[in-house]
Amino acid sequence: MAEGADIGLTIIICTFHREALLARALASISAQHCPRGLNVRALVVDNSDEGSAAETVAAAARDCPFDLAWIDAHPANISVARNRGVAAAMTPYVAFLDDDQEMAPGWLDATAGALRSSDADAFFGSVEANFETPDRATPLTRQLFSRRLDAPAGAELFAMGARKTRGLALATNNSVFRRAAMTIRPHPFDEHFGHGGGEDYDLLCQMQRNGSRFVWLPQARAYEFVPASRCEPDYLRQRFYAGGQAFATAVAKASAQSGRARWAQRLRAAAQILALAASAPLAMARGGAARLDHSYLVAGALGKLSFGDIHPLYRRHAGSPKR
Repeated sequence: MAEGADIGLTIIICTFHREALLARALASISAQHCPRGLNVRALVVDNSDEGSAAETVAAAARDCPFDLAWIDAHPANISVARNRGVAAAMTPYVAFLDDDQEMAPGWLDATAGALRSSDADAFFGSVEANFETPDRATPLTRQLFSRRLDAPAGAELFAMGARKTRGLALATNNSVFRRAAMTIRPHPFDEHFGHGGGEDYDLLCQMQRNGSRFVWLPQARAYEFVPASRCEPDYLRQRFYAGGQAFATAVAKASAQSGRARWAQRLRAAAQILALAASAPLAMARGGAARLDHSYLVAGALGKLSFGDIHPLYRRHAGSPKR
């Protein structure tokens, strides 16, 4: 980025029947200080059939210092919504904020600084989970809904392979992309993942294979609300299962020999299941969070072993999807 040049940034929020949370997300954008030379636009992509977020966006637009627009995307599929947002953005950079997240103060300042000083293709901010029922959040649940890394700003991140960043799941929630780097195919997000999740991880694997660079931007912090329903063991086991499927599928797709890579994932998952079977008595004896987290790990391994399509998590939990 040339010094002194203006930067165009579109903040995309895909939403599905979560108007109250969406209003809070939009308020957090409106409250941001916008550094000089950063041209910001916010874009809400409504993935509901009814266009239920239109009124919420219209109300927020009256107090928003930035251009705030509403568009719809059909059918209900998170990949369809994300692709619609990217196509409508048209700015050199696009950011993604989930409709259950809020930007911390200073988010735009941190992002503008990173965009001016780094030639990376994607930036990932930290995420702090705000649990409705914190006493029910196991260690693995907290890791699932948070993004933390003991590394300095600008540290390089990897989505897959031998250098994959340990303990960090890369996803679009609270992220910024160089638009040219993510449009490596006509529709960046694969609709095959659209009802179970992992469409963002799939894109990141493809981008990494294409030579894109990802970096850590902890100063661009977001808070994510996690309702009690998403701490239910049944939901979490299904989510980990779908996540295992998506992970294995995305990594295989980004490999030179996808069929062989998918079988390699299955063999590793089988070994993981055997190891988990050996540790099961200890987890059962410890009970509580240890027993639950063990069951989530088993579900994830079974997902990697799976031969079926990605579990339609969003359709089965329409009241609390990750959209």
